[in-house]
Amino acid sequence: MLLLATLAAGLSWYLSPKKGQNLQKAILPHPGPDDNKHFNITGRVIKYGSNHEGDIDKLLLSSNEGEIWLHFPPHMARQVTSVATINAQVKALANESRPRPGEHRNDSYTITSLTNNAFQTKVDLHDIPAPIPKKGIEIKMKGKPSVNQNENAFMLAGKMVTLPPHMARALFPLINQAKTITVKGFVRDSTDGFLSESGMPIVRPTLVEIDSVTYKIR
Repeated sequence: MLLLATLAAGLSWYLSPKKGQNLQKAILPHPGPDDNKHFNITGRVIKYGSNHEGDIDKLLLSSNEGEIWLHFPPHMARQVTSVATINAQVKALANESRPRPGEHRNDSYTITSLTNNAFQTKVDLHDIPAPIPKKGIEIKMKGKPSVNQNENAFMLAGKMVTLPPHMARALFPLINQAKTITVKGFVRDSTDGFLSESGMPIVRPTLVEIDSVTYKIR
């Protein structure tokens, strides 16, 4: 009897779960967000979009899944738009990333490469180096401005003058009333690859003179 009891106890211990055995099986790896998932997206280019400084940095594609914004760094705009002209059918290889603040899920794609289906021209964004930081060409302009209240910029002498948002809010009421203003600043080198949505050269001002009062732009 003692032997049978000992064998039964041993069998019961052998069949019972060991410490941590069930716990280990119950814990499964939690899948994290896949920020590097690639997608092939085909569609027609409807229009371009820009950042708050007016630089083209995305294009709107009409695809079978609906309208999708595809983003790219603004210094790549010249190469991207030369392949993805308006109304062109293109194929994009894009990464899905987390939506930025204020964006929807269909805004969260960044182009890796882009191909024009008709001409088979292609641009690989990994091959485009970032431009060397530089001020640009110094310039001084004078004339009557034209202000767009929905942007942080105004037109002067055939160029687009961009202001920091806080300076735009402070100066636009004065610029609207001024007959003539003077702007000193730097016009961006057109060879850097940037394109403004307006098609005008972009000026980064260092000072704006309104009715003989000078405002430094920082």
